[in-house]
Amino acid sequence: MHEDTKMHGLKNKGLRKGAVSTSAAVTIGLAATAPAYSLTGALGHGASETGYQLPIVFILSVIPMFFVALSYKHLTSSAPDSGTVFTWGSKAIGPRFGWFGGWSLLLASILAGVAATQIIVNSAAIILDLTEPSLWLHIGIAMVFILSTTYLTALGAEESARTTMILTIMQYGGLIALAAVLFLHISQGNTATTAEPLSLDWFNPFAITSFSAFLNGFLVALFIFWGFDASLAMSEETKGSPEQASRSGIIAMAITVVTYVIFSIAALAYAGVDSDDASSLTFKDNIDSILTVLAMQIIGSQGAFVAAVIIALSAFSATISTIMPAARAALAMATYKAIPQRFSSVSATSRTPKLATWTIGVMTLVIYVILTAISESVVKDTIHSVSIAVCSYYIIAALSCVMYFHRTAFNRWHTVLSQIIFPAIAVIILLVVGAFQAWNMMDPTYGSSGSIAGVGAVFLIGVATLLCGVPLMILWNLFEPRFFRGETLPLERAHMVNGDESNNIQQ
Repeated sequence: MHEDTKMHGLKNKGLRKGAVSTSAAVTIGLAATAPAYSLTGALGHGASETGYQLPIVFILSVIPMFFVALSYKHLTSSAPDSGTVFTWGSKAIGPRFGWFGGWSLLLASILAGVAATQIIVNSAAIILDLTEPSLWLHIGIAMVFILSTTYLTALGAEESARTTMILTIMQYGGLIALAAVLFLHISQGNTATTAEPLSLDWFNPFAITSFSAFLNGFLVALFIFWGFDASLAMSEETKGSPEQASRSGIIAMAITVVTYVIFSIAALAYAGVDSDDASSLTFKDNIDSILTVLAMQIIGSQGAFVAAVIIALSAFSATISTIMPAARAALAMATYKAIPQRFSSVSATSRTPKLATWTIGVMTLVIYVILTAISESVVKDTIHSVSIAVCSYYIIAALSCVMYFHRTAFNRWHTVLSQIIFPAIAVIILLVVGAFQAWNMMDPTYGSSGSIAGVGAVFLIGVATLLCGVPLMILWNLFEPRFFRGETLPLERAHMVNGDESNNIQQ
């Protein structure tokens, strides 16, 4: 008896194997988390909730994400498929779960592109020294940004991965330099007068003032770790074995959490959390743009320019890194007949899904233009609402791991932990966190756009767009029922086999 953990019946989609190195795959995962603009938006709000316990909250919040990353690792080893959560959910749970997981991933990627576009527009306004750029300038910058990132992504996996690596190195270089200067000022005592000295107590979870403070900080921290899975969408194109490709997400996650923890320590020790201090992380004029504020404080008048460049690099590389997996998810869905088959086309020269790539890019641009024309606050609320889609497809990914390996994992204690128990814990935590976040978002005062019929607009944007997938799924089922009958991706679980039976598929 031995284990058969490989998923069968997966199709070659025409992508170029070996186009992406392991280091480039890790870089794609790092870029997709967008550390520069994630930090500038999360540090102030996280510190306002948890105070000096923000570093330990970052560490605790990464635990369920690490468990999700373990799920991705095991599933990528068994099925290095560009559809990731769509393919795994369809094989391990059922076609409707897989389809909805794929829809959630596509939606999250498009909304993330909208967020990055807004970041680029804001950064460009700072770089060009424009206090109130016109609507047409907003749209012009957005068009240049989205079309250029989409073009670079469509060139090919090797070219877009190389571009992402260069931009990510530059972004991390800027963050490392900024953190180094912060620590230098801290060592010299040049900090905000209200800032507390660096202490090991910042890593004490029992020092968090209340469960509510922890949970709110946890919500802020949890979603800035999103994006590590972008590297695993490139597994069909990554050099080496599936096992080697599967490690890229874990490595990206580890580097990201170290970055966030170190930078949060530097920021807290330098600026403090006194909301009445104009230098503080939680001061009302600082809380939404911490990176810019810190850069101005330690560099001077040119600090805003430097911060804007770093944030722009972050947004640019993040957009490329989210378009790539979204396009490949669409490619996989079309290959297995879950969406129109025209999206399964791959360019003969670049070996990339150009139609899917340009569709994702154009949809991002159209949504951004429409929302910007309505109100800039709607764009901001769209950024907040992405958390619902992220929660949805991470839950399906972790649940897929539990369902797929439950027949073989109990042969060894470490596989029980990493394939069943840890992913199951992630499912429970993300369900609770997602429900709590959705409840918060229903509050009419949540976000910038107010409410509609007494319900927060952020909730309606996030939930309504996600639930749009249900009628689309029903409609496609009427046109192409083979996928939903399990004919193109039949249900399958890892199982024990005798001798030469490893090629059989156990339903």
